[in-house]
Amino acid sequence: MALKKRISSILDLDRDDFGQAVNWTARSLIAAGGLSLCMLLTALSATASVRDAEARRSADAALADQAALVADLAEFLAEETAEAREALSAPKAEPARSAAALPAESRTLAEFVDFDFTDLVVAKMDAEERHCLAQAIYYEAGSESRVGQMAVADVVLNRVASAVYPDTICEVVYQGSQRTTGCQFTFTCDGSLKRPVNKARFARAEELAGTILAGLRAPASRNATHYHADYVNPDWAASLTPTATIGAHKFYRFPKRVEIAEAPATM
Repeated sequence: MALKKRISSILDLDRDDFGQAVNWTARSLIAAGGLSLCMLLTALSATASVRDAEARRSADAALADQAALVADLAEFLAEETAEAREALSAPKAEPARSAAALPAESRTLAEFVDFDFTDLVVAKMDAEERHCLAQAIYYEAGSESRVGQMAVADVVLNRVASAVYPDTICEVVYQGSQRTTGCQFTFTCDGSLKRPVNKARFARAEELAGTILAGLRAPASRNATHYHADYVNPDWAASLTPTATIGAHKFYRFPKRVEIAEAPATM
């Protein structure tokens, strides 16, 4: 009986030691797992912090660019306003004529034989140019701010002034429109012209186009000849120089010779 009790006590001791060993191993595994989880969470937190910092830097840069653009426009408009006030306050070249004097000065029917009707043709061409510019503003930037609309109009006029593009607004706007691909302004070949027009919004676009062609043109795009929506990334953008980001559009110009010469060589 004593031997049996002795064996039983030994077996019980081994069972306790084994249980303690198992418990210690389990606790070690749990501790190691907890440590790994903490390290993973720390790494994810650090990555998120880096992304947040990059996003803040990008937002600050965009805000600084917008502020510089607004400052440029404010300076331009101040100069235009000063010139307009000076012109309005300047003395007129000749005094206004009285109503009684007008009949005596009116032209006879014979005088209209020599009337230059090319003036009417020029006026009609001006109206067409204004309409084409208004279409570009309406379809390309109708939902943009006034500055964004002026920037799109500025791109059209910069192309007219460039030797690379046609010489009139309508030719610039409708360049390539006869092809399903290759049109310079998307609305001229994607079916937009067939859809109903918001008359009030188009009237505002025509008013802005007339104001710009009358001389109140702000260099909002900073000499840009290209732009695209910020949700696309066309291949040609990499070969041009960015000038501004306004609303949902990014603007570019052709690089200058100095910029091309200083550009790093590519393989």
